[in-house]
Amino acid sequence: MLKFKTHINNKNNDWVTFLHGFGGSSNIWHKQVRELSKFHNLLFIDLRGHGKSNNIRLDSDFNLLTACEDIINVLKFLKLKKSHFIGISFGTLLIFKLMETHKEYINKSIFAGAITSFNYFTRFLLFCLNLLKSILPNMILYKLFAYIIMPQLNHKESRLIFINEAKVIDRKVFNQWLKLIPDLKKIILNLKPINFNKYILFISGKDDYLFSKDVMQFASKNKFLSYYSIKSAGHVVNIDKPSVFNKKVIEYLK
Repeated sequence: MLKFKTHINNKNNDWVTFLHGFGGSSNIWHKQVRELSKFHNLLFIDLRGHGKSNNIRLDSDFNLLTACEDIINVLKFLKLKKSHFIGISFGTLLIFKLMETHKEYINKSIFAGAITSFNYFTRFLLFCLNLLKSILPNMILYKLFAYIIMPQLNHKESRLIFINEAKVIDRKVFNQWLKLIPDLKKIILNLKPINFNKYILFISGKDDYLFSKDVMQFASKNKFLSYYSIKSAGHVVNIDKPSVFNKKVIEYLK
């Protein structure tokens, strides 16, 4: 089973499940714990090969459905029938998949630094990542990736956290997660705002130049979807501007 941490406020309160991004861990949410635990029970999960789940093998047939089942198995173990979900970056794509496979477990969702389209720059970035994965050492690749996604001076803390978390990821694990990219593309290409009947709040940093414009357009096309932009924040918006992010999350989950 995946490794996880809980912060229980009151057994009668709603639960919120947090999913980190590719190369990260549940530590990415450390600036949310104090404020959000005042109102909700919190569940932080480390995905396979990440964080404290880094010793859990990824089988050769590992896929997105397996990743979703891993998450649901934690909820079942804790006897949770429903939860709000908050994801960052790649974690938002897992929630999209969970809405398809296990929607009965999902209450409201918050997508931070969401990915809703593969624009030309994103495709080029993934192409380079696949090309360089067998040439460059892991750490150089992670640093390059971090500087491309989080290039500005005020993204320094987010970059350092991403790079430090990525250190624990084994090369084979890294490559196996990369193999999921074609499936992720399918999810994104099949996303149609009109199909959503679950409430989702998209929170993007205004400086998230890769994804925020596409997310804003996506969220404008369905009454169940809403969008909020945070100034002076980039892709990892919950780290760059935690107080603004936390306030918006608390308001939305009331």
